[in-house]
Formats: sequence, C-alpha cells, structure tokens
Amino acid sequence: MRTIIHDFNKKELSKLNFKDDDKLINANGCKNNCIGCFSCWIKHPMHCAFNDDYSDIVSSIAKSDELVIISKCRYGCYDSKVKQVLERCIGYVLPYFTVRSNAIHHFSRYSNKIKLSCYFYGDISPKDKVCIESLVKANAINLNVSDYTIKYFENEKELDKCIL
Repeated sequence: MRTIIHDFNKKELSKLNFKDDDKLINANGCKNNCIGCFSCWIKHPMHCAFNDDYSDIVSSIAKSDELVIISKCRYGCYDSKVKQVLERCIGYVLPYFTVRSNAIHHFSRYSNKIKLSCYFYGDISPKDKVCIESLVKANAINLNVSDYTIKYFENEKELDKCIL
C-alpha cells in the first residue's frame, strides 16, 4: 500500500493511474495548520487533535510501504498545502531526539522502514533542485525511510508516466 499526498484537483488526478489500495490524500482540502500542541505525541499518539480528514494520516503512513509526495515546486520546497499536511504528520516520529547522519532527528516510532518518493512539477531552477534535494534528504532521515527518490517534471501532465 502507498500513501500519496498530492496537490492535484479532481480533473488532474483522474488522468493518473493509481493502485486500488493506494490511500490518496488531497492536500488542497486541508484547512487546519499544525499548532504544535503535541497532542499527536503525548495525549493521543499518532492522532492529530483536529478531528478532520487528516487526523489519521500518521496511521495511513505507518501501514504503507511507500509515502509518495506529489507537489508543485514552490521556491525549492513543497507547495504550501502539501507542506501543511506533512506538518500534521509529525506524530509519525517520537518527541525524543537522536543523532543520525551527524544531525539531530526524532526517534522513530515504527521499526518498519518505508520508501519515500517525491515528484515535483513546475518551473524548477537548478537552485530549487539544490533546496529540494536537501529538504527531501532531511525528511527521509527524520522519517527513517529505507530509500528515497526525487523526480522532476515540467508540468503535472508528465506525471502520468511515472505514477503507476
């Protein structure tokens, strides 16, 4: 199973082929920002304090073999809505710290290691790619993933060649 966080509208999404067991999470519908209340860490582990469609995203990721992020590139980062959803996933890790890859990161909540695949589209400059690669690498270390990949596309229409 894959958990796929994306910023597509329904028309764009209908052009892509997904597997039947893929969990699709449309970032455009996320209305609540993470408020740093630590409820997902302490009070209700893995469950966001906001009771909305994004409350159980951590359990979806935990059950997955792969986390796929599809986002328009915005200044070398994820689109703001995708970033908003990712911030609500902080319950995937524990609130304690450890040193991995010579940097401080959160302890993993899970022993299983998932794959991380990031697909960026839009007008992406070489400087944007440097920022993206640094960001995704840090995300991969923090999420303790087994492997990660980054692919770039000029527009969302090209994505149908890689999401199968």
